[in-house]
Formats: sequence, structure tokens, C-alpha cells
Amino acid sequence: MPQKGWTMVFFAAVLLLALMSATSSAFVSMYNLATPQRQTPTLFQASSNNDLDLYIYSIDGTLASMTEYKSKLAIRAALEVWPSLLSVVEELGMQPFDNADSSDDYSWLIQKLGALSSITQQGDSPDEMLGCDEVLLTRMMLEEQLLDDGRSGGRGGKYGGKFHPGKSTSTSSGPKVGSRPLTVGEIFANWQELRYVTHNKYPFMKQNQDGKVTMSDPLPEIRRVLRKLYSEDEREITNWYPFASDILGNKKSHNILLMGNEASLDLILSSLQQLLGDTTQVTVTDSIRVWTEIKQQQNMDQHSLLIVVPDTDTEEPQSDLIQRIIMSAASEEDSVNRNIYVSHGSLDVLKKCKDFLGEDPPILSNGLRKCIVASDSKTSATLFLPSWAENVHPTQLNDAEMDPWLNIASEELLEELTSAVIV
Repeated sequence: MPQKGWTMVFFAAVLLLALMSATSSAFVSMYNLATPQRQTPTLFQASSNNDLDLYIYSIDGTLASMTEYKSKLAIRAALEVWPSLLSVVEELGMQPFDNADSSDDYSWLIQKLGALSSITQQGDSPDEMLGCDEVLLTRMMLEEQLLDDGRSGGRGGKYGGKFHPGKSTSTSSGPKVGSRPLTVGEIFANWQELRYVTHNKYPFMKQNQDGKVTMSDPLPEIRRVLRKLYSEDEREITNWYPFASDILGNKKSHNILLMGNEASLDLILSSLQQLLGDTTQVTVTDSIRVWTEIKQQQNMDQHSLLIVVPDTDTEEPQSDLIQRIIMSAASEEDSVNRNIYVSHGSLDVLKKCKDFLGEDPPILSNGLRKCIVASDSKTSATLFLPSWAENVHPTQLNDAEMDPWLNIASEELLEELTSAVIV
């Protein structure tokens, strides 16, 4: 081949090698840009400096179990509202409730009340949060147990041993057709009708100075007695869940506790002091001033545990407390992204919150259903129903699971969510 031909082949080979090198470098560069360094996956990322995360909790169901305490309180209240109920207790072979030897006599009633706590120990109204329905249920179940005539007492078994007295007081020689106490399932399915009947069947009876007896609506007296018992009680009322101290003791998160009623405030404060010691600052406020407190803490970079007490005079529902906080956050005109997480042990409260969150369906963020409060707002709200709460029924969990606005929270999910803060 002529020398000129070899020269052209040489230059062509050099050009081809240069093009291959450039293409390879570009490919590697593109791969490095598109493929970040491998990291351990996590569900929640720490908030940025321009984010404000607020965590709103109900105490009962989310952070603590008060089921047994409220059941015992309801028994004490029922016996005080209706003194004639003592004759029913005696007929059932039970001792007075405050007697030291009466615990076994009432264990069946406490367990039955606990099994029905999902319909009596949760709700949005102040009466429901105070426990008025459970007092009515106590009256009904004691009267109902008389129908059994002691035949189920002492039988044992999965149901009888749990929801009937441990000893028989029967004086009957045989069963009475059609007379038996309602089962837990029957009460659960028909509580609204049973509540109405019980409320009207057993009025509050008061003897006046002239000796005449007047009958009136029992609810005002039930409220008065429950508040009195709360204020006089010096016993430990709160069975905190193991993770409560880590969540409430986290000084880098903004935590807000919603009180169900004002009457139990002193007991809750005492219980919190035993749980957290003196290391956590606690501030008590109401729904009107709570947002001012939150802003002050944010400006001063402080993290006091806020306790919001409902207004008893206006009978402020739980959903109104939550609405004031969320809408106050949404009304702020700044560049702060506010993420509000609400975990409440009452499905009714969470469903009421949907009314002020708008009709737009939530977005899916990190696997959670998150509501954007307004189109021009930087505020979001995420609603949780705790799966571990004793006062949440399986049917309520199913209801929440099917609701596009609600999330089911496990203990692990809540702990991971609250730990995703700036360190």
C-alpha cells in the first residue's frame, strides 16, 4: 500500500480511539450523576431548618391506657348518682365497691366495661370524653345482671368466667325463658338505642326539703359526680405505654397533649411528673392561646410540652381543639413548611377533622395519606388512629383503613415518625 494510504489509515484509527474515549467518559459521567451513593433506606427524613413539625396526641389510647381506671371511676359514679343501685349490688352478692375485699366481686363488671370501652370511652363531645356514657352503661349492666339470677356466676369458661360474677347467687331452680343479660356483642351493636333507653329509664332522683322526690335528667348529676371524683382522686390513673417517655421527653420536637376534660388535669400533671421527672418543662394552655405559645417556642428555639385544656363552659369538642391549631398554622404568611401530625384514640374525632380539611383528597407522601390544608398554604395535616389502643375496636380500625383521609399507626411507625427531627 502506498505511504499516503497508510497515513490516512493511521489518522482514522487515532480519530476512532479518541471518539471511543470521549463516549466512554460521557457515559461514566452520566452514570455517576444518575446513580447517587447508596444509602440505608428510611421511611422518614429529618426535617429541614425551614420546617416546623407539630405532634398532637390524645393521652388515652395513644400514649397511655386509662381503660381500667375509667371503668372503676364509672362504677363509683353510678353508685353515687343512683344510691338505690346499692340494693342491686347486694342482691348480686357483691360488697360495696370501695371495700378492700370487693375487687373480685367487680372484676367481671370492670372487664365487661373494658371490652366496651370503644363505645363509651371515646368520642368528640365533652360528655363522651368525660365518661358519662360509661356511667349509664354501668347502671344498665348491673340491672341486666339481675336477669341472670346468678345462673352464669361461677361457671367459668371463655365468656362466663370473664363477663359474669365469679360466684353463683342463684336462687332459681331452673332457667327462665327469655331472661338473660345482653352479651358484649349485642350491647356494642345496639348501644345508641340502649343508651337512649337507659338515659330515660333511670332519672336522677332528689328528695327536697319538703320531703317530695323530684326526678330529672341524670346527665348533669353524672357530670358533677365525675368531675368531683377526678378532682378528689389521688390514685395513679395513667398506665403509660413504654414508648411514651421517649416521645414526650424528646426536647427537639414540638409535642401537644389534648386533655379530654379539665377535671383530670391535676392527676395528669402528677402522672407526667412521675413519667418524665423534672427534666421536661410543661405548659398548660387553652385552644385560644396555644398557637401563640407554639410561635413563642419556635422563635426562642424552646420545646416545652404543651397541654391543651378544653373550655368546659362552651363544651369544646376535641375536633375544635385540633381545628384551631391547624387553621392557625395555615393562616401564617411566611415560608415555613408546617407538618402537623395528629394521633388520636377516637375515630369520631378524626372523622370530624375531615370537615375542615377540605374536599380535596390527600396526597400520598412517604406511604402516608397527607392532607394539604389549603392550596395556597404550606401547612399539611396527617391523621392517625393508633392500632394498639385498648379503646379502639377492630371494626373501627377497618373503617379507618378504608378512609382515604386517615392512617393506621403502629407503635414502630409512631416512634420512627417522631424521631425524624433535626439532631
